Amino acid sequence: MKIYHPKAYIRLINRKQLQGKVVPIYTDSDKYICTNCNMEFEGFYCSNCGQSKDTPRFTYKSVIKNFFGGLTNIDSGFFFTIKELFVRPGYMISDYIGGRRVIYFRPLQMLFVLGAIYVLLGRSIDPVTPQSNEPIIDKETLLEFNDHNLFQWFQDSPFVQSVIGVVKNLFSSNKALEIACTLPIFALATHWAFRKRTYNKHYNLVELLFVRTYAASQLLIVAIIMLFFTRDASEGTPWWLDFLFSVWIYSQLFREKIGSTVKHTVLMYIYSLLIIILIAIIIVSLLVFLVWITDLFAVN
Repeated sequence: MKIYHPKAYIRLINRKQLQGKVVPIYTDSDKYICTNCNMEFEGFYCSNCGQSKDTPRFTYKSVIKNFFGGLTNIDSGFFFTIKELFVRPGYMISDYIGGRRVIYFRPLQMLFVLGAIYVLLGRSIDPVTPQSNEPIIDKETLLEFNDHNLFQWFQDSPFVQSVIGVVKNLFSSNKALEIACTLPIFALATHWAFRKRTYNKHYNLVELLFVRTYAASQLLIVAIIMLFFTRDASEGTPWWLDFLFSVWIYSQLFREKIGSTVKHTVLMYIYSLLIIILIAIIIVSLLVFLVWITDLFAVN
């Protein structure tokens, strides 16, 4: 029996990861009559209306499959995509962006399906505690601004407090929505951190948004599994796991060595933090400007 060097096995595994799933070429030359539009066609689907050549009789199994498929629109590509996210995530995302999209589940749809699963499991395992009636804005935060009517209006206005409460409940109860709001930030930071890579295919911001969406789906799957052990829906996943998954994805996506990928991933998180700080400064500046406007009208 011939024994290969361990490096040969590593190269073989890497080659199989890079190749991914091989889709067989359909060579059936038989002609079929579409049961929907009566047009003659070759292959699996009618070229006129898209009807499949296989239209079997309804059974209990097919009814159950169609029922749950209609509710969630999840087919075999959903579970295949989950497997690929934990076997070859960067290569899989590169395949999807490059045009191999039929066998994979769409990223945004996958994120919201996983988010819905997380919310349902979280509500059943860790019921949400009732919301407090305390004001959203604490009085201590208003000490420096107690002379301004705007902040007092924020605190006393039932409408403003109800709007803030709805927003808080929406983000706290919808994990997918909470993650989706940060995706553009991480996509822009990834674009800046990896803009000078030798293998970079010059992914645009939308494509990098899909990269981060699949990365977020990966974390959501881990968070769903952790729910059964921690039984705490507010705990989430640790930051170091997010970092490791990002390094794994970027090393395969940009074909970089681990050391270089770690360096640019750290740079990506630094850029993300700077963007968040900039957004916070803009929001505070708008509030200060609003205070100045209200004071101006109050004086007049």
